[in-house]
Amino acid sequence: MSASETRARRRRIAMRKWGPGYVLVAPATVLIILMMVYPLIQTLIFSVSEVRLPDLRTRFVGFENFVATLTDPDFVHLIQRTVFWVVGTVALQFVLGFGAALVLNAKVRGTVWMRILVVLPWTIPSVVAANLWRWILQSDVGIVNQMLREFGLSGLALNWLGDTHLTMASVVVAYCWAGYPFIMLLMLAGMQGIPEEIYEAARVDGANWWQLFRFITIPSIRGVLAVALILETVGAINSFDTIMVMTGGGPANATLVFGIDIYRTGFSNFNFGGASALSVLLFAAALIVFLLYAASSRAGRPQTKQGER
Repeated sequence: MSASETRARRRRIAMRKWGPGYVLVAPATVLIILMMVYPLIQTLIFSVSEVRLPDLRTRFVGFENFVATLTDPDFVHLIQRTVFWVVGTVALQFVLGFGAALVLNAKVRGTVWMRILVVLPWTIPSVVAANLWRWILQSDVGIVNQMLREFGLSGLALNWLGDTHLTMASVVVAYCWAGYPFIMLLMLAGMQGIPEEIYEAARVDGANWWQLFRFITIPSIRGVLAVALILETVGAINSFDTIMVMTGGGPANATLVFGIDIYRTGFSNFNFGGASALSVLLFAAALIVFLLYAASSRAGRPQTKQGER
């Protein structure tokens, strides 16, 4: 049998083996292409075009939309606000989630009920949670300021959502309150997967709690930490609903981040080309984060020597 006949026979065998599977996954593949790939391609087309309403006709303008976006005087401030938002939310969620996971991982009574209570904020829809925090932080009838006044601390009753110096921090707290249980669940799952025998052996050797945490807990859940970091970073970059409901990007653009600016540019100013250019830049930022994560994971993977199994 010739080489070409052998290859043809292998292809026929592979098709008989995998053909039914391809047929079954074909509808899902087509649906993914229609719902994800097509909008991405359309956004790329809009980003290099002038979009005319109402029929959305396009005229190719090259990189004019990107140049207009990058030369906007407020673009640097937009990046600064977005970076502050992403770093602030990710850092606070990790602090809260990691702390809650350490508490719930301890062998004490009542942790089952504590887990239920801690997870409750994550079960609330983000729009509902944002409206709840908008009511809590109102300057006149908000529960925070009312409690401060009741305890004689009227000087600390501030305009949390109306002061440009306080608004971003207030929104970060609201966002993290609703999102940190996800980090807690990931961290708790990783901690509970560590064999207890490792801790017992370390205690026998005289290790204290800090040494247990530093040399056993952290290295054992390093992979979980990396996954949680990439998920929360991309989620914060793409966030929209919490800020939109609580402040709408105000006051005085104090909470205007990429997601809100894309919405304003596209659906308030009807500049779909500029909004698409911003979306492409946002997608590029998220892609860079993913590539950095992939590179770090590959670098941290142990290299096997040739001949080892």
